Amino acid sequence: MAGGGPAGAAGAIVGGGVGGAAAGAAAGAMAGSGGAPPVARQVPDASNSPRLCSDLFDQSVLAAYSFEISSDDWAKLDADFHDLKDVLAGTPPQTYYPIVFHYGSETVSNAAVRLRGKSSWVNTVMFDTNPKMAFDISFDQYDTHQKFHGISTIHFEMARDEWSFLSERVGNNWFRGIGLTAPCSNSATITINGEFYGLYVAEEGITKSLLAQYFPGNPDGDLLKGGTEAHTNVGATNWTRVQALDSANDMSTLRTLVDVPNTVLEWAAEAVVEDADGYYGGSHNFWLYDQGSAGYLWLPDHTDSALEWLEVFTPSLGYKEHPIYWWAGRVLPDPPAKDYLLVINDPTARAQYVGAIATQVAKWNPAEITGWIDAWSQQIAAAVAADTHKWATMDQFTMAVSAMKDMAQNRPQYLQQFVACANGDPGQATDQDRDGVPWCNDCDDSTASVSPTVPEICGNYVDDNCNGVVDENCPGETPGYPGEPDGGVPPSAGADAGVVTDGGRG
Repeated sequence: MAGGGPAGAAGAIVGGGVGGAAAGAAAGAMAGSGGAPPVARQVPDASNSPRLCSDLFDQSVLAAYSFEISSDDWAKLDADFHDLKDVLAGTPPQTYYPIVFHYGSETVSNAAVRLRGKSSWVNTVMFDTNPKMAFDISFDQYDTHQKFHGISTIHFEMARDEWSFLSERVGNNWFRGIGLTAPCSNSATITINGEFYGLYVAEEGITKSLLAQYFPGNPDGDLLKGGTEAHTNVGATNWTRVQALDSANDMSTLRTLVDVPNTVLEWAAEAVVEDADGYYGGSHNFWLYDQGSAGYLWLPDHTDSALEWLEVFTPSLGYKEHPIYWWAGRVLPDPPAKDYLLVINDPTARAQYVGAIATQVAKWNPAEITGWIDAWSQQIAAAVAADTHKWATMDQFTMAVSAMKDMAQNRPQYLQQFVACANGDPGQATDQDRDGVPWCNDCDDSTASVSPTVPEICGNYVDDNCNGVVDENCPGETPGYPGEPDGGVPPSAGADAGVVTDGGRG
């Protein structure tokens, strides 16, 4: 790409508002305005939740952003992008580079850009002829008080195998509508140094201002990405409390540390959207928020592997991924996490989770969701076609949108049948393998030798007793549920070295 180094001016937001539906003044200092900065305009999210969004996330607009970056800095950013060694080691390059950022007639002359992502980053570099970067654009990297339209950062998300380009947008908007902490988001394009680069889901960051909307009585708690990486209160995180949670190996201890009723509501919402890469479905993409005396609460993080993803990549499973035994039938999923296993293997906590699924699926409106999918897929179709960095073809985009609509209609019906079965409805409590355990409580209803009522058999690499752990308490394994390591998959199963497969996306 051509050069064109960014101006180094401080006080950096210049120009007028954006025309059309996205019109609105930028928050923060505006060069030449001669007065107090105007208040940033706010708009509702798609679900019309009571928490408003910056007008940058207007659902009726396909936002078009652009930036200029010097040729030297672009070369450095590209070198960072191809540095897979550090990404695979879990320390992806996070260097910010200065840019001049544009939105309509507005310019931020001291913005900054860095790369974001994990497995999509790895796979696109390894396998694609025209690999696609994902970005964070920061407005406060060089001026800590600066905001643009009321926000400090925009994330430009695009999972490599998210062929509909809509999963994260739909998930975020639905989560917000049911009261779960989720960022505002819409679709957006980026042009770099005058050349169209690609289509993304644009979303705000998980910031203290967002947390204050959802936790007005306690907006300053510790927020940990994946339960391990401090995102707020960096340098002052209560790691002793985190360690206590890590060490909790029974439900009685977990209840003293975790807001279980609201946490299972969050897991249940992930089950509704069939998030194959969240805490439900993958055990690693999540936020942990410390509410203080109320306990830790799980928050969602990314739904780019939700909705149509399993229909596209595991069609034999499709919308019928089990809401408890989500790993059954999937290819090389990540193992379920310890706290999830504590809940599903405790009768009282498991019943709470089943009740949470009933609560959350009742909030899913197939007609509303399908309406979003129809409107937004039409909104982005031309940009999908123009995106030369995408992995999917236009036919695959169309197929993924159709699969998402299919899931929106059929997933809630499947979950309603699950709840009825779990509650003992004889009309729904079928038992295909005739082992005395109905399908809703059986991790493999096609095999009578696998059920919660049988003992674990050592060395067969099967979760015989459906507790989520393979070959526990076997020779060579550390005894004691749930602290023992998983026995793993048979050596013959293998996996492509260095390739992130099912799970680990972002």
